Amino acid sequence: MRSKNKHKDYKPVSVGGWLGTILLSAVPGLNLILWIIWAFSAKRPSRKSFAVAMIILTALFAALIAAAVSLYGAEILDWARSIDPELFTPKGAN
Repeated sequence: MRSKNKHKDYKPVSVGGWLGTILLSAVPGLNLILWIIWAFSAKRPSRKSFAVAMIILTALFAALIAAAVSLYGAEILDWARSIDPELFTPKGAN
């Protein structure tokens, strides 16, 4: 029976490769750069799919956070001021 895999020379990512991928994905700033690179130029389909999924999830969570801040920003700031008034009050506002 012939394989229906369109990638004839498919090599799965090793456990060490996934460990490195996950560790590099945990570094803020570097992760987004690497995900973009992997999404467009990864030779292994699983790593490419992982990068695309992480970019989509990051964009989704950024949109949710932006919506929450735009809708509830004042309440969030009031809550933060109730925890530490000095830290969240602008200088000279007293």
